[in-house]
Amino acid sequence: MKKSWIFIILFLVSTGICYAEDISISADVDRHEIAMDEQLTLAIIVTGNVSNIPGPRIPDLEGFTTYSSGRSQNVSIINGQVSSSVSFTYILVPNEIGEYMLGPFTIDYKGKTYSTDTISVKVTQTTQPKSQVRPYVYPQTPARSSETDYSKTKKELFIETYVDKLRAYVNEQITLTFAFYQSVDLFENPVYSPPSTTGFWTEDMPPQKKSYKIIDGRRYLVTEIKTALFATAPGEFTIGSARLEASVEDLERFFSRSPFDMFDRDPFSIFRRGKPIILTTDPITLGILPLPEGRPFDFKGDVGRFDITADVDKNSVEENQPVTIKIRIKGEGNIKTISSPNIAEIDSLKFYDSGSSENISKEDYVVKGEKIFEKVVIPKKEGQFTIGPIEYSYFDPTSKKYVEKSISPIIINATKSEEPPSVTEPLSIPGITKEEVKLLKRDISYIKMGPVDLKSTGPFLYKNKIFFFLNIIPVFILIFLYIYQLHRERLRTDIGYARSRRAKALASRRLKLAKNIMLKEEVKEFYAEIYKTVIEYVADKLNIPHPSITKDLLERRLAEKSVSKENIEKLKDLFDICDMARFASGRFTKADMQRTLEEAADIIMELERLG
Repeated sequence: MKKSWIFIILFLVSTGICYAEDISISADVDRHEIAMDEQLTLAIIVTGNVSNIPGPRIPDLEGFTTYSSGRSQNVSIINGQVSSSVSFTYILVPNEIGEYMLGPFTIDYKGKTYSTDTISVKVTQTTQPKSQVRPYVYPQTPARSSETDYSKTKKELFIETYVDKLRAYVNEQITLTFAFYQSVDLFENPVYSPPSTTGFWTEDMPPQKKSYKIIDGRRYLVTEIKTALFATAPGEFTIGSARLEASVEDLERFFSRSPFDMFDRDPFSIFRRGKPIILTTDPITLGILPLPEGRPFDFKGDVGRFDITADVDKNSVEENQPVTIKIRIKGEGNIKTISSPNIAEIDSLKFYDSGSSENISKEDYVVKGEKIFEKVVIPKKEGQFTIGPIEYSYFDPTSKKYVEKSISPIIINATKSEEPPSVTEPLSIPGITKEEVKLLKRDISYIKMGPVDLKSTGPFLYKNKIFFFLNIIPVFILIFLYIYQLHRERLRTDIGYARSRRAKALASRRLKLAKNIMLKEEVKEFYAEIYKTVIEYVADKLNIPHPSITKDLLERRLAEKSVSKENIEKLKDLFDICDMARFASGRFTKADMQRTLEEAADIIMELERLG
C-alpha cells in the first residue's frame, strides 16, 4: 500500500515538473506578400504550460483591419512528456498599398511579459481586373475516395453593387442596389457595411428583397438591399466599396491532407465557429448633371413630378383671429427637401409659419409622398383680403423641362370684432405700502420688564442633532474619498468607463466652439463641428472607435441600450442635415444653424439621461 502511494506522489510531481516550464510565443503569417483584394491569416502560437493563458495584446496594425478568428488548443504526449499549445488566429484585411511591420505581439502571464518578433508584409495593387463583383471561392465537401482534389472549387458566396443609372440630374433619384448571393448556409447573420455616399442625400428603401436565381446551373438565394440617392451638387462622385462579413464552415482546415492531424484538432469545432469571410465590391463612379438654364423665378431646386393644392380652415373670421392655410405638395421625388412656396405678404395681414409635416411612401422602391406646409394668417382689420395666387415650380427629369403650377387665390373676409379690447393699467400708489408696514412691524422686538426665569432651553450637547451631524460628517467624507479613489482608479484602467464619463464634458466644449463658429456664419465649418461633436459623443458613450461607426451599427447599438426609435431617428436626421450642409451650404441661414445647435444639445442631454 505504501508503495502505491509513493508511486502516485512521484507521478504527480513529475507531471507538475513537465507543466512548470516557462511558455514561449511565436507569430507567423500564411504569406508575406498579398494584393489589396486578398486577406492575410496571422497565427500567434503559445507553447508550454498554457493553462488559463490570456489572449495576446494586438497593437494597432497600420494598414490593416483586424478580425479575430478564434483560438484552438492542442495537447500531445510523446515518450511520457506532456506538451500543449494554444493558437490564436486573426484575419487581416489590407487598407493601403505599402510595406508594413506587424508586431511585436505580447502576452502578460504570471508577472512576466513574452514577446514575438516582428513580421514583414508587403501589400501590392489588386491582382483582379476591375469589376463590380469580388467572389469568395468556397471549397466543396470532399468526395469519399482515395484521392480528393481540393483545388476544384466553385463560387458559393459573392456580392455586387449596381445603380439604375450612371448619369442623373442634381436631386434626381438614383437607386443603389446591394445584392448578396449565397448557395451555402452561414453560421450566423452576416454583417453588412454600406458604402460611403459622400455628396448624396440618402434614403433607406425597405423591405429587403429575397429571391432565387439560377447562375451557371447553381441555385442562389439573393438578398437585395436598396438605397435611394439624391445628389446635392453637379460633378463626378464616387460610391465607395460595400463590405460584407460572413462566417462559413472551414472544411478545408477540417479535412486535412494528413490523417494524423485529426488528433490535434477538435472534431466538433467547425460546428461551433466558422471561418470569417470578408467580401467587398469596387467603387461606382456617377456623373451628376447640373440643372439646365431657364429656371423660373420661384424655382428652389425641387426635382421630380409634383402637384400642389391648398385649403383654408375658414374663409370668414373676426379681425385679430387666426386662419390656417395648408399647402400640400404631392408626387415623386425627394420629399424631405421640398421647399415652401412663396406667398406675397399683405400689409393688413400677419403671416406666421406654423411648421411642416411629411408623409413618405417608398412603394416599388420609388420615393414619393406629400409635404404639408401650414401658415397662420391674422387680419389686422376688417375687410376682404385676397391671398395669392400661390405659384410653385419644379424640374421634371423625364421631360427635362421646368414645370410651373399655381393655385387660385384664397379670399378671406374679416369682420369687425364685437368684443372691445381689454386695457389694464398698472396700479401705482406713492409712499409706503401696507406690505412695507407689516414687514416693519415684524422687525420690532418688545422689552420685557418682569424678572427673568432662567431654565434649560434645550437638550444636552450630545443629544443635539447638530452636534451629532458634525461628528458624522467625517465618516461621510471618508466614504466619499474612498468612492472617489475607486472612480479615479477605474478611469485609469477601464477605457470604456473613462470615455463614457468624459463624453458630456467634451461634447459641451465642442458645442461652445460650434456656437462661436455659428456667430461667424461659417456654415460648412459649423455643421462639420456639430457632426464631429455628436458622432464622437455617441462613440465615447458606446465605447466604439470613431471611424468604424455606420448608421446601421449606430442604430443597432443604441437600440441595445434601450434608446427609443424616436431619439435614434432624430440622431440620424441630424447627421443627414450635417451631410447636406457640406454640399449645399448656401441654403442654410443663421436661424437654421441655431436650430441645429439646439437639436444637438437636446439629443446629447436625452442620451445622457439614458446613461
